[in-house]
Order: sequence, then structure tokens, then C-alpha cells
Amino acid sequence: MANSTAEDGPVSQKKFSELVKYFQQTHKAIVEMTALVNRVPSNQSLKFGNHNFRSSDVTAYSRIYMTQLGDLKKIYNSRKKRTNKGNSTQLQSLFYVSDQLVDFYRDSKLGPSDPEKPRSKLSKEIDLLTDTHMATSGILTSLITNYIDANSLKSETITGRFMPDDRMKEAFSDCVYTLHGKNISKRSFRPDTTTDKTADVKEKISQGKKSAFERVKDRTDKRTKEPYYDVDEGLLYTTMMVFNNYYRIPNCLLSDKEKEELSDTDNIDASKVLQEKLSKITEHRNGRKKASK
Repeated sequence: MANSTAEDGPVSQKKFSELVKYFQQTHKAIVEMTALVNRVPSNQSLKFGNHNFRSSDVTAYSRIYMTQLGDLKKIYNSRKKRTNKGNSTQLQSLFYVSDQLVDFYRDSKLGPSDPEKPRSKLSKEIDLLTDTHMATSGILTSLITNYIDANSLKSETITGRFMPDDRMKEAFSDCVYTLHGKNISKRSFRPDTTTDKTADVKEKISQGKKSAFERVKDRTDKRTKEPYYDVDEGLLYTTMMVFNNYYRIPNCLLSDKEKEELSDTDNIDASKVLQEKLSKITEHRNGRKKASK
């Protein structure tokens, strides 16, 4: 019988698949054994190879199987928690953002910072981005959603798309890695950068003079297979995740001091405060949508 439990530590995808297959095969065997035993008179046992099986034996095996099935559920839940934790960590990890994206959000129309105070301005409370040029994936996702909502860019006829405005087209006219006014594309890579990472970043740097729109014009969303950008229908919401990646400065181009700043507790705390504020805005917006239905 299987002997892996949730307490044994992380289980790989391959091992988990093997466990699932084992339980499937065991279940089939128990069902077949039960059928065979039921055909034998109650005062007799089923001879199978060098073993004799009675109904009580099959019942015992079934009980053990159910116990181990509970272990499989624990392993699955443990894997699920680790996956969710990994996704959450990625959303909360700080990184530097190229000037193009910073300038796009600076003094832009993002709606109120407090839904209960319509005259408040979210654009005045994103110093983490505008001053330090840092952000997280979660923060950038929330900001573009606010921008689309505040500027009424959402398509009224096509679900999941919005029309880019002139501000967006101007801001994303190139993708050159720029930090605090300096082009850092020609910096030397950090010594610990892998060969694959070096090649990947060099490829992105080579595309720097193109606009973000030009870079996605022939690309499609992996899940929906729809084009990211359609001149007439606009951009998929998921396109902004791609754009954010274009303006995310790779850590391999950072100086030691810049990299250390990403771990500074003040910056990390500031990102948590901003994300909490953005989450409250999102909750209010979602509540507003439900109430209008």
C-alpha cells in the first residue's frame, strides 16, 4: 500500500500522479476482489495464489484503503496551499519598474484613493511607484484596472477588452529599460546571471525600441487564443500583464545597492499598505457592480 503522507514533506507532481494511479488501481482490485469473494459460500475462503481471502479480509483492506485515501486528500491540500502561497509571494515581490510605466501612472486619472471620499486621489498616494520606481505584480494589476475604470476605457460591446487612450499610446511608445532617467540596457549583467537568463534579457533589450503595442501585435492569449491587440476591438485585459512584464526591470541589471533596496523593510511595508488600499478599492468596485445587476 502507499506510504507517503502529508507530513513526509513536499510531493512532486510526478510522485503525486503515481499516488493517484496507485489508488485507482487499488480501488479496482478491491472491487474485483469483493465480487469474487461474494461468489464463494460464506463458510469457505477464496483461494488466490498462495493466499486465502475471506469477506472479513476484504473489509479490512477496504478500511486501510479509506484511511490512506484520507492521506491522499491531505497531500493534495498541502500541494494546493504551497501553490497558492507561491502565487501570492510572486504577486507581493517587489521589483523595479521602467520609467515609461512610472510616467504613465504619475498624475494620471486613477479615481479616488478612498471610495467613501470621491474627491480623494489615488494618483497622489502611489509614491512607492512614482518615487522609488518599485511595484509588485499585484499593485500593477490593480492600478491598470483602476485606470481603465476611471477613464471609461472598457469596451461596451466586447467582453474582456478595453480601448487604449492617447496617454497609454504615448507612454508605451518604446520599451527601453530606463531607471530614474538613465538607460540601463547597456549595463553589465550581474555575475550570478545564468546563461539562459542572459539570453532572455538580451532578447528583450533588442526589442526595446519597439512600442509595447508593436511587440504584441502578432501575439495571442495562450488560454483564449485571441489576439492581444486588435486595432478596432482594443486590448485584452490580460495584455496589460504582458505590458507590465515589458517594463519590469530584470534584477540581473541592478546594482548591489538597488537590489538591496528591494528588500528594505520600509519599501516592503509601503507596498503592503498600497496593496491593502487597492484591495479595498477593488472590493468596493465589485460590490458596486453586483448592486447594479
